[in-house]
Amino acid sequence: MKTTPRGVLAALLVLAVAATCVRLGFWQLDRLEQRRARNAAIRAAQALPLLEMDSAAAAAVASDPGAHLNRRVRVRGVYDPAREVVLRGRAREGRPGVHLVTPLRIAGGTAVVLVNRGWIPSPDATTVERGRFAAGGVREVVGILQEVPRTGNRGQPSARGGGDTTYRRLDLEVARARSPLPVLPLYVQQLPDSTAPAAGPPHPVPPPALDEGPHLGYAIQWFSFAAIAVIGFGVMVLRRR
Repeated sequence: MKTTPRGVLAALLVLAVAATCVRLGFWQLDRLEQRRARNAAIRAAQALPLLEMDSAAAAAVASDPGAHLNRRVRVRGVYDPAREVVLRGRAREGRPGVHLVTPLRIAGGTAVVLVNRGWIPSPDATTVERGRFAAGGVREVVGILQEVPRTGNRGQPSARGGGDTTYRRLDLEVARARSPLPVLPLYVQQLPDSTAPAAGPPHPVPPPALDEGPHLGYAIQWFSFAAIAVIGFGVMVLRRR
């Protein structure tokens, strides 16, 4: 069969599609390796002894937050509900709600650590009566240390929420601007108390999932698409001959 310009263009197009699919497949494999490395780091951090957050530990977290990321921690202190942060647009089991993040002044020190106390139902995923969930007195919290991000957009404030300013995400600079005391660069994601009966909201947020995600399946799909493109084109050429 004589080669035509149209056939050459079709072959080049198929090769370009196949090359793109192969590249995307290897990209997903790279994402899989990153996910596995992340899971290994989380498991290693959580296997360390429970960190007692006193003034010395708070200073260590402030100076080297990366060394304490994903570590289990126990902290005692007093909440500051006046400077709580409401994170809007959070769902739980298909229900709309918010996350309530409250600053906790660490006992025996002057530093503040943010505590994500968990999910609260909200019909519009924004409005919440924070006063109903106030926790007074000295509190003890067990959780996992997570990074307070620097979003660069001041947390996307919104004037909705019953007069409260709500945020899409935590922002370290926003938290520090709202607090008269130093705020640690890691926050505590509170864990449920397995020794206590299930209580009402706030419901603690589950810890980070340690599965491998869909990356391997996606990689196989992209490699399959590349094979289908090449084999299909070859079959078409043979039939035309």
